Amino acid sequence: MKFEMNNHEWEILELPKDQIKLIYEKEMNEEILYVYGLTKYDNHKIYINKELCFDMKRKTLMHELMHCYIEEYVSLELEDYKEETMCNISANSHDIIHKIVEDYFGGDKNGKDN
Repeated sequence: MKFEMNNHEWEILELPKDQIKLIYEKEMNEEILYVYGLTKYDNHKIYINKELCFDMKRKTLMHELMHCYIEEYVSLELEDYKEETMCNISANSHDIIHKIVEDYFGGDKNGKDN
């Protein structure tokens, strides 16, 4: 599914975990044991492990969308993040992220249609 964030087109793709793991390891030049999802800023893609159960897939998509949101709207270095900053980021991103998740899963909150 494609969506826009800050006038940039992004795409969500479900791939087998081994394929996402290879993408991560090639880019980061380090091995990992497991992967739930991955956000690639260079090609505006979010990869979700298609082998996850519905609840984990949903949580993973929210997590990866938060990376996307931070990349698109927040210009702070990690050491600048304080509790109030994180609360503001979360509050400001909530509606945007939840709308994308609902659109992706067709409004189904229980995984029955997927």
